[in-house]
Amino acid sequence: MGVYTVITIFLVIFGSIYLFKRKKKKPEVWMGEIKKRKPDANLTIDESFNLKRTLKEHQLDQLLDKINQKGFSSLSENEKKLLEELSK
Repeated sequence: MGVYTVITIFLVIFGSIYLFKRKKKKPEVWMGEIKKRKPDANLTIDESFNLKRTLKEHQLDQLLDKINQKGFSSLSENEKKLLEELSK
């Protein structure tokens, strides 16, 4: 085996171990980091998309929890419309 082959194999193994062992951040932690930025700092397209998606998921989770606890009939008209929009 050549030197480059050995280096490539080492990097692949090391990279795989790193990706397997790293801890993924929870959305709440990630959103907190975004909110801590200076107000004039712009979000990247990815950060903006992920923040919007995470906020929508949080709203949907709250609505589903309410349905689970109190039933569908406990939702207001606005909540039903929001549930329909978020379900798409």
